[in-house]
Amino acid sequence: MRPPARRTLVAGAVAVTAMTLVSGCTPAGLPIHAEVQWEGRNVGRYEDDPRVEILREYVVQLHAADNALNYSDDALTSVATKSGLESSSSNTAGSATGLWGDSVTLWEGPPSFSVVGIQELPYDRAEITVCERSAPWWSLDSRLDDTSEIVEERDGMYRFEQTDFREITYELVKQDNRWLVDGGCGGPVCDPGEVATGTYTTPPDLDLLREATPDMVIGPDGRPADS
Repeated sequence: MRPPARRTLVAGAVAVTAMTLVSGCTPAGLPIHAEVQWEGRNVGRYEDDPRVEILREYVVQLHAADNALNYSDDALTSVATKSGLESSSSNTAGSATGLWGDSVTLWEGPPSFSVVGIQELPYDRAEITVCERSAPWWSLDSRLDDTSEIVEERDGMYRFEQTDFREITYELVKQDNRWLVDGGCGGPVCDPGEVATGTYTTPPDLDLLREATPDMVIGPDGRPADS
């Protein structure tokens, strides 16, 4: 199974019962826990570029949002485009149906990456190419491809690891004088050099693998992604 594509840091440790209702009968999302314990350090000529700082925050917050099924937190919406988050939340809601063996994905941490290069583009856009590997993740879907392997099975839940670092190119756009990440796409195997590895200090709640339903997924506007 390939890590879900963006487009394709933690949440969890909550008992999932009926969603809490707030004014207007809109369900409140699960709490997001994006605190990370890092080992090692990131080095390279691009680390002081503010767009790289935004990208690093984006991957932390996005994977935490995956874990909470909640893409509405300000920490995420301030570094990502609304259209990109709508796509991510819609994909998660589709996976939560469980159809055709699909499953939501829960991450043990954000991906690790080094920056390969930054390309300036017209109309206030830029591309950042990184050499990246996903943190281990959990899923009910045991299907594999040539980029991942199952390293643990627990009561029908599967823990995966990505076998190699891969090039990923992220697109950023400038809106209202702020750089926002608009997703990314994958590429070939690469050598990252020295990178930091992060683990969420609050582990993902694996019960969500079985308990998640599409209506629990909250989009960037604070409303259910499937509405």
